[in-house]
Amino acid sequence: MFVPLAEVFQTKKKKEMPKGKREKSKKKTDMADMVFIASMNDDLLQNILSRLPANSFAFASCVNRSWNSVCNHILSRPKIISAFSRNPDQLRGGEEVLDKVLSEPIRPDFVIANITCGNMEETLRLITKRVGSRVPIIVSLVAGILGKEACNDKAGEVKKDDNPSFAILLTIGYLPGMKVDVIPVIQAKGESGTKIGDKFVMDIRNFVSAVSYAAAPTCLILFGEDTHATEHIIRKLDYAMPEETTFVGDQICESLLKRANEAINVQLHEGNSRVLVGLIIARDRHRPIQAGRIQFHTAISRGLSSVDLRYKAANSIANVSGRPGTLLTAKRRGEAEVLNGEQILDDIEETLLGNQSSEYDPYIGVMKRRKYSVGSEEKPKIMASLVFHHVAAGDEQYLVVNGVGIKTGDYFQVYTPDLKVAESSLNAVSSQLRSLNSKPNKQRVVGGFAFVGSGRGESFFGRPNVDSSPLLENFPELPFGGIFCDGEIGRSLFTVTEEGEEEEKKETNIRRCLHVYSSVYLIVSYTSS
Repeated sequence: MFVPLAEVFQTKKKKEMPKGKREKSKKKTDMADMVFIASMNDDLLQNILSRLPANSFAFASCVNRSWNSVCNHILSRPKIISAFSRNPDQLRGGEEVLDKVLSEPIRPDFVIANITCGNMEETLRLITKRVGSRVPIIVSLVAGILGKEACNDKAGEVKKDDNPSFAILLTIGYLPGMKVDVIPVIQAKGESGTKIGDKFVMDIRNFVSAVSYAAAPTCLILFGEDTHATEHIIRKLDYAMPEETTFVGDQICESLLKRANEAINVQLHEGNSRVLVGLIIARDRHRPIQAGRIQFHTAISRGLSSVDLRYKAANSIANVSGRPGTLLTAKRRGEAEVLNGEQILDDIEETLLGNQSSEYDPYIGVMKRRKYSVGSEEKPKIMASLVFHHVAAGDEQYLVVNGVGIKTGDYFQVYTPDLKVAESSLNAVSSQLRSLNSKPNKQRVVGGFAFVGSGRGESFFGRPNVDSSPLLENFPELPFGGIFCDGEIGRSLFTVTEEGEEEEKKETNIRRCLHVYSSVYLIVSYTSS
């Protein structure tokens, strides 16, 4: 329980005395306390103020210039704090994580709340009441959460399918030298995906130009709601943003948002739909010269292995019934025979026979070469990207896969979830994160967040907290968080050697932003000047 500063310096109980003398004595005591507080050196004052919870710390920073200077010194470095609660009562769970993340000095620049069920509006109101109306907030409904529990600081994970009761993860960030806000992507009825993608890019650029000397944001954290629309938008972002812009996120969830300086969440007009919400982080043009530098890093643990089955789509038709999908026939690479869905599934089953990975549904990785431009650019550029589609079924006519955007003539390869690949890739990620601490400039990791495929977790690895292991092993004191996603977003670029139909080999740079059965890690580090 927090004890007010005035009570900290009250060392003994006052004896009863007449009212006049008591008031006179109180004035002398108050004056003595003020003189004692004013005479404290900065080291002692800093020691005391650094122990205050966030709200009391905010009041203390307004006492006078000296205290404000000490408070600024305490918060000279960035902080990102996450905590989660399994409390099935939504209000109590929300209060539990808020009390935890606000238990130490911090000035919130953003808040992200992830819940497994419940009322998003109620969570948004609770957070706004505690942190104020000037802070951008995103609340999302996700497939599960992982991180450190508010009640005991132990690592844990909760998946909605395994535990349908309420759970909440709260992440709060303070990023000195950065400007942060939330930008939604709203689609009007009948509006094209190309148009809303262009508008989102321009909204981001306009925000950055208003607050920063940089041409692009440093980091984007994305929460999508519609796979059909978000795939195109995310690949448009990959085209439009420079390589140094990091972006990560969850492709499929429900979300609410409150922009900075807005009292309530953004309301939708009738007929409009929210397609995506983006937390935009850009370097502040007024950042002090002596301030340190915040950097964002990504590391990706793969969970799929490729199968030696390569095809070319012979016919592609949008599936108009049920969940958005695509109907395919295909040819094996270098062959003329057109295969139906059953024949392709037979190929897969025969190839995976006796393979432990055969217990999981396969995916196809489609190589999509598309032209991209933003707004009125005269010369669209071709960009190659690899996008995964879950194989849902197959019959005597078509192979049925989830998702859209596959064209006749696209090449694809079969992939399957692979435990060995995931374990090996996690070790590589852990090594990659370890290297952050060994660099000459001694970067200090201040925050971590994981976007984990919903197929992973304890049910995939056979033991809990495996997806948290790279963070737990390298930064055991870090109050990290993470969510299980139905489509992980993480920007990466790799080079592949392709064999053409005439056996010509060539190297191609392939973009990969949308993942499945993967873990995408966002690491925030700080280097002092």
